[in-house]
Amino acid sequence: MICAPFFGVNVGISREFLDPAAAPRRAFVPPRWFADPLDHLRFDLRRPLPEAREALSRLSKLGRLTVLTDRRSSPEPWLRWHGMAAFIDEVVFNHSDERSAHFKLRRTAELGAAEHVDDDPRTAQLLAEAGALRVFLRDWPRNRGLSFVDGVTHVGELAALANLLEAERQGNLD
Repeated sequence: MICAPFFGVNVGISREFLDPAAAPRRAFVPPRWFADPLDHLRFDLRRPLPEAREALSRLSKLGRLTVLTDRRSSPEPWLRWHGMAAFIDEVVFNHSDERSAHFKLRRTAELGAAEHVDDDPRTAQLLAEAGALRVFLRDWPRNRGLSFVDGVTHVGELAALANLLEAERQGNLD
């Protein structure tokens, strides 16, 4: 969502929705000695998306920003390296054996989040079905053409989300 996928292709996106009534399946979590270096190989060399730093700066002025990631290691060093840590109030990464969508469902509820932006349609759909927060789906070719429940708002990029929320907040001030 903040960092660019390798070769511009976000392969982690799943086009199959979850049944919200079904018990969540557990994730395979490799041992830390293996997972930590693997996470760093998967993420540390990625560049930020072109609009990410400016958009995070703008979004941070609208409210509290939490990076909620399914990564099994902290992205804080990467955020500092790319000059984005100052815009983030909290970083939450996955210490559990939950898969991404259910981890984010549980943690958004625990955090009392009002809004969530994701690039995975499976996660966006599950969170929207729960109905407890406003869900934004960052556009990628692999998440286009799917039928979502009401409550999933597509945004082209983080800057578009900042534009939308700034306009809404401005409208509330008038």
